[in-house]
Amino acid sequence: MKARPSCGRVARGGTTAALLLILCLAAPDAACAAEGESESRLRTVDYNSGSVLSLTGFVGYHIHFEFAPDEHFVTLGAGDSSVVDVGAEANHLLLKPRQPTPGTNLTILTNRRSYFIDFRALARSPLPGEVVYSVTFRYPAADYRQSSGNAVNLLGAIAPAVNRNYWFCGSAALRPAAVDDDGVQVRLAFPAHTELPAIYAAAADGAESLVNSHVEADTVVVHRLVERLVLRRGNLVGCVVNRSIDAPARRAASGTVRPLVERATREVER
Repeated sequence: MKARPSCGRVARGGTTAALLLILCLAAPDAACAAEGESESRLRTVDYNSGSVLSLTGFVGYHIHFEFAPDEHFVTLGAGDSSVVDVGAEANHLLLKPRQPTPGTNLTILTNRRSYFIDFRALARSPLPGEVVYSVTFRYPAADYRQSSGNAVNLLGAIAPAVNRNYWFCGSAALRPAAVDDDGVQVRLAFPAHTELPAIYAAAADGAESLVNSHVEADTVVVHRLVERLVLRRGNLVGCVVNRSIDAPARRAASGTVRPLVERATREVER
């Protein structure tokens, strides 16, 4: 990766200093930000289910929202739905003001959480420091515990469907961001852009078998409950242990692993 040019600190005197000064005057918002200065148009917000985010949009500019890796947009509620356009992909949401509004409330619903926004939109060009290009939500970190002298992490960054009593051991490079199951399938969410490992089910005698699974964005969905999963990538090895494997499982009422996809058996007349 090429180092980002910065004009925060330059040499005094000479042609080089004069050239850098010209560049700074030509692009004060990009290359010439002082070292350590954050980009105000890109915001990181700590998620709190009981808080309301105040946000100002500008007609002609869209706002990007980034949720947790395992999270996806479901619907948007608005006091005045005519003022915004919405687009979504995986754990990303794009919100674009269509017309100015003095104020309205927005409720973003995902498969995991609810977000409440006090929103207004202006028709004029934004002043420096006013416009927001992106809002990335930061969520409470999982607990960290010690067991038998080894570092074992309780995975609990996402709200559980049924069970999130999963523990991890092994190479930290393979550690999922969160794990849970709904009594039918196990979901392992990994940090964005992570190279996903191969996942095996470990039997009581130590034998390993590759699990049936599919991938949704950065989440691997294992199609059955397993007490111990082994994660492998190259020479790296990790394990994920379900400490509530004795909890009652359930059978999907639809007859499939998808609640909206039903299996039906029909007789064929001959």
